[in-house]
Amino acid sequence: MSHKKKKHEEHENHERWLVSYADFITLLFAFFVVMYSTSSVNEGKFRAVSDSAQGAFNPSSLTAKRLEIGPKFQTSEKYTARIEQVAVIKQVFKDMEKKNNLNIFQDSRGIVIRITDTALFDSGSADIRNEATGAIDKLGEILSPMKENIHIEGHTDDIPMNSIQFPSNWELSSARATSIVRRFISHGVNPSRLTAIGYGEYRHITGNETEEGRGKNRRVDIVILNEDQANSEHVFANPFANLKIE
Repeated sequence: MSHKKKKHEEHENHERWLVSYADFITLLFAFFVVMYSTSSVNEGKFRAVSDSAQGAFNPSSLTAKRLEIGPKFQTSEKYTARIEQVAVIKQVFKDMEKKNNLNIFQDSRGIVIRITDTALFDSGSADIRNEATGAIDKLGEILSPMKENIHIEGHTDDIPMNSIQFPSNWELSSARATSIVRRFISHGVNPSRLTAIGYGEYRHITGNETEEGRGKNRRVDIVILNEDQANSEHVFANPFANLKIE
């Protein structure tokens, strides 16, 4: 009788490790479930923020480019900050957006604030209209504490410009970009972060055959550059570095 009892106890001792092993597997499974669910929640929150921002930027246009989240930005504080900045910018320009004079989107360079020329300037003029100065000044205040570099790009249609002040579209587009740069500087934006560019009619986004197309091409793009784009601006190659003069 005692011999059978000893065998039974040995059998229980040999299988006791299975209980600990099962507990370990259960805890490990629970750990991964918690981690996965946390990750899913974060992704869902950022996706919701992105979708809301996308709809707010230009809900009436199905072809407009949208802000998109890449995998490495899903939990980025910088991305969240940019969404908030764009929301504030959109509020500043709400009147222009109502009149379809504004489009905000993201491309490979960064965040682009695209404004039609008629919302900012009179025909053939580089002076910012009184109705637009308030919005431009507020935008300058928003951009002032930011660290990213900013391009202000003037664009025209292909109708030739020929006046004493602006002999061509090059001068007009450059002057318009410079007017906005000056306004930003007066509201605290560091001049070293700003670049005024005039493209004339040579960077059109649609054809110039119709008045509608020409109206889209006449624009100012304010580009808040991505960090990698901003850094590349400070790297200049010296073509004469290896040149020896004897």
